[in-house]
Amino acid sequence: MAWASFTKLLHEEYGYFDRPGVDGDAILSAFEQRAKAARSDKDFIDVLQLVSHNFADPHFIVGPFDRDDWAIIPTSSDLFGIYDGTTFRIEDVRAGGDAMAKGVTSGVTVLRIDGQTPRAAIEQITGRPFTALSTPQIGFAFNVALAGHRRRARTLEILEARQRRTFALAATSDQANRVADGPLLDVERDGALGIIRINNSLGDQALIVQFAQALESLNDTTTLLIDLRNTPSGGNTSVARGIMGHFVDHDRPYQMHVIPYETRVLGPTRKFVEFVAPYGIRYPGKVYVAGGRWTGSMGEGLMIGFDAIGATTVGSDLAHLLGALSNETIEGSAAKVDLGTEQLFTVTGLPREAYHPQILIQRAERDNAHDPVLTAIGR
Repeated sequence: MAWASFTKLLHEEYGYFDRPGVDGDAILSAFEQRAKAARSDKDFIDVLQLVSHNFADPHFIVGPFDRDDWAIIPTSSDLFGIYDGTTFRIEDVRAGGDAMAKGVTSGVTVLRIDGQTPRAAIEQITGRPFTALSTPQIGFAFNVALAGHRRRARTLEILEARQRRTFALAATSDQANRVADGPLLDVERDGALGIIRINNSLGDQALIVQFAQALESLNDTTTLLIDLRNTPSGGNTSVARGIMGHFVDHDRPYQMHVIPYETRVLGPTRKFVEFVAPYGIRYPGKVYVAGGRWTGSMGEGLMIGFDAIGATTVGSDLAHLLGALSNETIEGSAAKVDLGTEQLFTVTGLPREAYHPQILIQRAERDNAHDPVLTAIGR
């Protein structure tokens, strides 16, 4: 019953069941016997977690979690890695994380993670042979491996300028907890430039008021940078509209939704466009909005939304959390599943996960010496 309930949910409601590099039915077929042979809720949940990893979607999460589970990315991650077909490399290093503090830099080759080769770690995370995996599946699992297990310190062995180096890194949950316990936003001035940095708080309704207060304090600046580079957990549309509303003087469309269940089960397509209405004081100057590898879900929604209402977006590729999230319980088991049941698009019809900032840079994360976003906007 539990496996049938799970597969029914995916077939009917999951908005990203099939896409390039991800064959939903093939994934389910690969794990069906293991799931049906599970003798406990924990065993069943462990199999469903392997399934979710094969879908290569950070929004697709299966719980409840235990101490042996992998960290949730991108919220609990401080490294972004890529596989080019031969080499596993670090592409970007998250600001404020232990990896950056310890001196891990972009461009280095990853040799081992917690004593395992990246290939071995990827096979453990996906439950399948490396040769059976697609490029998106390899990339996703590599980044899960870099984030490590939940609440567990990591070791990272890299090759840098022909020299092997080993780093002892804190659990990625440490940074996630620090951000959660910190301020909702930070405000800075750099001459005529005002900066509002959102600290992974797009799901906190109190941000609406705090953002308005921050904006009022910067209303004499000529240029504003809204920094979404630290929003990996996403948030909700009421907070997003409470932010964007300061930058429109009439109702404006900012994102499009499609509900796959309606087409797959009921027949007619359900598609609608969401609008942002004016809210609070209006900022009169030039607006830039920054994103990167740790801009996820509603952070990505704000990037496409600000693009739609006329701001200039800047940054690297985003986190690619797929769709609008629903929370489901699998009948006949203790498993709980988060997954995208609404497909999201720009107002021109581009899938949100295919969106690139208008000013595209390879790496968006800043360190104490340099901020590539400020460089990109001429500051």
